[in-house]
Parts: sequence; structure tokens; C-alpha cells
Amino acid sequence: MEHYDFVVLGGGVSGLGFAKRVSEHGKKVLILEKEDVVGGLSRSLFYKGFYLDFCAHRFHTNNKELLHEVMTLPGLDMKKHIKKSRIYMFGKWLKYPFEIQQLLVAMPIHQSFVSGMSFGWNLLTKKFRKTSNLQSYKEWFIHLYGKQLYNVMCYPYTSKIWHYDPGEISADWADQRFQGENLKKLFKRVIKKILTLDFSSYDLKDDSLAPDGGPFYYPLRGIQEMCDALARAATTTGTQIVTSATITGVHTGEKTVTYSVNGETKTVTYGGLISTIPMHQYYALQERKDKDVEKALHDIKYMDIIFVFVFLKVPQVSNDHWLYFPDKDIIFNRAVEFSNWSPEMCPPGKTSICFDITTFKENKEWNMSEEELKKKVIDDAVRVGYIKREDVEDALVTKIEYAYPFYDLDYKRKLDVIMHHLEHNDVALLGRTGMFKYNNSDNSIEMGFALGDEFLKKDGKHSVYEYKVKAPVSY
Repeated sequence: MEHYDFVVLGGGVSGLGFAKRVSEHGKKVLILEKEDVVGGLSRSLFYKGFYLDFCAHRFHTNNKELLHEVMTLPGLDMKKHIKKSRIYMFGKWLKYPFEIQQLLVAMPIHQSFVSGMSFGWNLLTKKFRKTSNLQSYKEWFIHLYGKQLYNVMCYPYTSKIWHYDPGEISADWADQRFQGENLKKLFKRVIKKILTLDFSSYDLKDDSLAPDGGPFYYPLRGIQEMCDALARAATTTGTQIVTSATITGVHTGEKTVTYSVNGETKTVTYGGLISTIPMHQYYALQERKDKDVEKALHDIKYMDIIFVFVFLKVPQVSNDHWLYFPDKDIIFNRAVEFSNWSPEMCPPGKTSICFDITTFKENKEWNMSEEELKKKVIDDAVRVGYIKREDVEDALVTKIEYAYPFYDLDYKRKLDVIMHHLEHNDVALLGRTGMFKYNNSDNSIEMGFALGDEFLKKDGKHSVYEYKVKAPVSY
């Protein structure tokens, strides 16, 4: 059996980042990827002349070293953009992230008055309230914005995305998505504009504010180009990547991994094992079983997602990167128009839009036929005035499992049980899917680099999970 210093299960960006880091220091690495290309959720499709992402993955980070390392990957060309987004509420297109004063103007007068008073009172009393007991996303949001704006801004969209009441979702999800420093800037800007009666249109300078605006970088033909660049950098220093591989067994006692590719079964040995695949799948592959772990795994879940790509015979529909749709009578959550990310994503004179629908397998959306999904998405997009039916020439449906970790109120306790069992000695879980951590692609790459540094420093003889909990990568 061939021996590798590290075997990485899954070729997403976190695994690629880890492989790049350790192979640069002379380590022999094998990556096993089930798809025919690397990238995981950050991979791209090519369909009838269109380059398509799974709802587009922008690269943005405050880590200057990480930015430099990614931007200088050989063969990678990424352009800088300023994120522009809008949200469809009250039958209007509002700028997003929210301008509170613009939102208040868009509301019915009575609702606007009550929400404005609630927001002002909340700002005055916020510093007197404790934050240590904020357990749910609902509590977190009300603490910042007040009860009335929670009902308008938070509840509709959050409950639509997750299919759960925000009171049942951990506040950790909010901490992952919102940055405290940006929120302070947001409040200062809002108060200043309200006091000066400034209800002007959206200013691009505000793009740096919460929750997810600001500058970002994107390749010319889809995020796949960034993943391929990471893969090239890793293979240049010795990493071997096997795609279309089916992993059939892991024996941590004997330190072996068995997989099949092109009808041939192989078994290799490893010094360290990195799993970026879903926890449930990894547990089933390895030999160490435990009833408490199985119960915890049964009680945590990932959310699935459906992407409906619609192809139009017009060069552009809007100039936004993202559009958000919180109304529950609209089946999709977001829309991404790829020609706004790069003109090379679409054939000349045409554009494509990715509509995403978050769901669980037991929900009706997952079990709808492709034709039903296409019809419902197109009907809803036409009804709200986003697209014209006569411009549509084709559509494509793709379903993705294990897209998002779902943070319920008790997820940390269950995750502790699982991680402490699965991670031991030379085994580590990594990435959004592998370690059940909601993050972006830049965070995942950064985690891969950091974990590689830790293994190189400690030679793997440490508690990986304790390291990641006590000294997390900065977000």
C-alpha cells in the first residue's frame, strides 16, 4: 500500500488550502474528491456556453496575507468589485444592506412610526442590557434593532431561509454572519442620517457596512478558476488529486483509507487524515462506533439547497450582484445574475440568473419535479416584475445536499460529542461541511492554511478540535 503523510477526504477549498500548505513543506498528500472537479460548493458548471456557480461565491477577506496568497496564485485572474444588492419588500426594491431610514419610508405609515420608535428606544436602552444571555438569533436581533424591526427585517427572511422560527436558531449563526465593528459603523451612519433628515439614495461608500457588503474579488469565468488555481499550486508541490473517487472505508486504527475509481479499488495508508466531507458520511466510513455519538449525529442536520438557473436572451436584467426575496409566497430566496460578476460568464447578448431555494429533504420543494421547480421560479420572477417571460429561453435545475450546517439552540453540545469522538491523534475535521461550521470560502481556505500550520508545528500530536475552539481562525 502506498503511504501518504496526509490523506484529505473531499476536494473543497478548505482541503485544497490544507494540501497546499503542507505540501509546500515537503509533505506527501492525497486528495480524494467524489465529483469530477475540485471545489466542493465553490465549483462551477458549464452549460451551453454559460459558466454557472452555485449562487456565486465571492472572495473577500480582511486578512491581508490571505488575500495576497490567493490573489498571487499562478494562472488566477480575479477582478475587484463593489457588492451591490437589493431586497424586494413592500412591493419595492430597497437597497441592501438596509438603510433603516429608507426602510421606514417604504413601510406603511403606522408600521413605520411604531418601528422607528421601537428602534430609537432600543438604541437608548441597549447598553443597559446584558448580552451574555442572548441564546437565539431572535434575541440577538431584538437586542440590536428592537422588536418591531425584528418582525419586519428578521423574521420573514430568516424563517423562510431556514424553515424554522429565529427563536429556535442559535445566536452563533448571527455572530458568524455579522461583524461587530461594522455594526458600530452602521449605527453611527443611521443615527447621523436620521438626525440630518438624510433620506438620500444608496451610496456605494456604505457597501463596507454589515452584514455582507463591501469589496470582493471574482474570477473571469466562475469561482472554479480559484479552486483550480489552488489545486495547481498544491499539485506543483507534490499533492496528488483523484477525482470521481468513491471512498468505501476508513480504518483509523490501521490508518488506512480505501477508495475506488474507474472500477479499481485501492487502499492507502496515512500519517494524518483530514475529513472535509459531511460528518454523518465520515462516521459511517470509519470503524469507531459509539451510541452517544450516533444520537448526536441523528439530532444535527445540514440544510439542502436547490439552484434553478434561468437563461435569458437579453444582456442584463439588473445591475445588482445579489437580490433578496423575503416574501414567503416567492419560492426562491436570492437571485444572482452572472453577467454582473463577469461578462465572460455568459454568451454575448445573453444573461443567466441563479435562483436558490433552501430546504430539507422532507420538505415539499425538494420533492418537486424539475419542471415544477422551473415553472414556479419563472412564474414568481415574472410576477414581481424581475424578468419578462418572453426573454426566457431555457432553465436548469441542480440539487445539492449538505449545503449549510443548521445551528439549533443545542447544536454546540451535540457538536462537542461528535468532534471529540471523531477527532483524535492524527484525525481532523475541516471546512464548512466537515466540521459543521457556517463560514465563507475565504474562511474555509484560511482554516485550511491554519490547520496545516498547526499540523506542521505539532506534527499532529494534539487535540485538533480543542485547538480550533480555543484559538479559532480570525473572521
